[in-house]
Amino acid sequence: MKHVFLLLWLWFPGFAAPPAPLQPLQIAEQFVAPTGWADMKDYLCCEAAGQARQETLGQQIPARLQRSCELLRQGDSTAVVAVELRDPAERRDFYLHFAKEGTAWKLQAIRNLAMTHLGPPMVELLSALPPAEVAEYDRKHPDASHAFTVGNLRLWTAADADIAAHFRKNKADFRKLLGLVQAGNYFVADSLAAGEKAANAAPAVHALLRKLYLSRVTRRETGCTSCLEFVIGGKVNSTVGLLYQPQPAQLPAMTPERLIMLRPLGEGWYLYKTT
Repeated sequence: MKHVFLLLWLWFPGFAAPPAPLQPLQIAEQFVAPTGWADMKDYLCCEAAGQARQETLGQQIPARLQRSCELLRQGDSTAVVAVELRDPAERRDFYLHFAKEGTAWKLQAIRNLAMTHLGPPMVELLSALPPAEVAEYDRKHPDASHAFTVGNLRLWTAADADIAAHFRKNKADFRKLLGLVQAGNYFVADSLAAGEKAANAAPAVHALLRKLYLSRVTRRETGCTSCLEFVIGGKVNSTVGLLYQPQPAQLPAMTPERLIMLRPLGEGWYLYKTT
């Protein structure tokens, strides 16, 4: 009798199995698609539910932009999906944070790096300076030259793909910088602030930081006391940089409140953003 019932369940539409719950990547792809999504509200919670009441994020984004989604991490109860928007002129990134409610995944929050709109006008202004004013700028800013400042601003506001390309292009110098910081044992002292100051003041470390358009090395940005963070820049607490931690188990968790993105670059290196 049990086998007869199983055959009926398989053959008749009325006994069809319920659809599998949507996974975070599937929800993200629906949420950023240019068309509407009738079931959107079933997959939103928390602040995301208040932000997308009538339209999906995809409907609010200009239709000309191409969109691609990438799952950065999915655990038992949280997940993060990176979304890239692009057209021939630019690329932009933001991050969807998910939480699991029972057996269902819900979009919890949408995050991106704040205040990057301040960068392009500053780059345009600095790039337009005549040679005499560039020389004067360098004289007044011996620790951060005109060339470094322009390069740093461009990297701070760059798309994730462009920062990753910068890392790959200069991997040998990043490895050298890492080796200098590790050999100096700057962050093993009792005072983290003193170690950070000494590391950034070391001539060889400072020279490579400037060459790579990095503002400083620290251990205070992501909440990971065992990681080395090479900060590109940012405003207030919204920063972007490169993180080194060869042990995946010691990586900090991504959260909407602090570490909004952690993207692997290989060999223990990660691109990170905070808010």
